[in-house]
Order: sequence, then C-alpha cells, then structure tokens
Amino acid sequence: MNFSITKSLFMKLRIFGFVAFAFLLFANNSIAQKTKEEKQKEKAKQITTIVADSQHYVFVAQTAFPVTGSMRNLTGGYDVIVSKDTVNSYLPYFGKAYSGIDYGSTTSPLEFISTKFIYTSKATKKADGWNITIETKDQNDGKKLMFNIYDNGSATLLVTTTNRSQITFHGNIEAVKPKK
Repeated sequence: MNFSITKSLFMKLRIFGFVAFAFLLFANNSIAQKTKEEKQKEKAKQITTIVADSQHYVFVAQTAFPVTGSMRNLTGGYDVIVSKDTVNSYLPYFGKAYSGIDYGSTTSPLEFISTKFIYTSKATKKADGWNITIETKDQNDGKKLMFNIYDNGSATLLVTTTNRSQITFHGNIEAVKPKK
C-alpha cells in the first residue's frame, strides 16, 4: 500500500508539473506576444509622428529597381532627408537618359538639395500608412518623388524625372538623427 500511494503521488506530481510547465509556456508566449504588439504600436506611433506630424524624416534606401536591368542591393549611405523646408537627396541612379542634360557629370542626377517643392501627403485607407509626393521646382530636370510609407517603417520610393527613366527604391523610414 505504501508503494501504491507513493506511485499515485508521483503520477499526480508529474501531471501537475506538466500542467504547470504548459501554463508557464503559454504565459511566457502571451507576454512575448504582447511585447511584440506593443513594439509594433510604438513603431507605428513613431512613424506617424515623424511622417504625418513633424514632416521630418529620413528614407534609407536598401535596394534599387531600375526600369531596365535587375535589382541592386545598396550599401549604406543612400538616403533622402525630408523636412518642411528642404529635401536632401543622395541616391544612386541606374537607367537611361533621354537627353544629354548632364553629359559627363560624375554625380548622380538624384543627388540634389531642393528648397522649392510641393509636398502632398495622403493617408492610405487599406494599409496604415501614407502616400507622399514631392515635386521639385528648383531642379533642371524636374523630379517627382512618390513615397509609399507604412506604419511599420518600411517604404517604397518611385522617382520620375523629365529626362530620365524612372527608378524605384525600397527601404525604411527613420527619425532624423541630430548632428553631433
């Protein structure tokens, strides 16, 4: 009898241990899920603040998709800094020119600073985000930058110009880091 009580107690403890382990695993997963959801909400709030409210952000390009040719992964350093009064673009260009507007130039036609531009922003309904269009008015080759920005920080940029084929970039939106 003593042996059967011990065996029964052992089985109950084993079942209790399994139930406790399953509960802890579920609780830990639930906490991790909440943390992930909280991080997503925090990121969405940050993106809303810098894109919709302050209009001061950086698009960091990671890949380029020219009309002709294949996708190109970009190394760090290619970006577009947007503020209410200035657009500072430092992007590479891969494509065709339809006129010799900058023949022999060693800089990219998407390397420019504009202080005269039209900025329009429209919130998207399906995916939480924004469609932003920037049309430069002080560049030789009229440039139009069309951003699709999502609340998770990912973004697509389509650049069209008067005298060149269009190019698309994929990347992320970030807050502007203060200069040191």
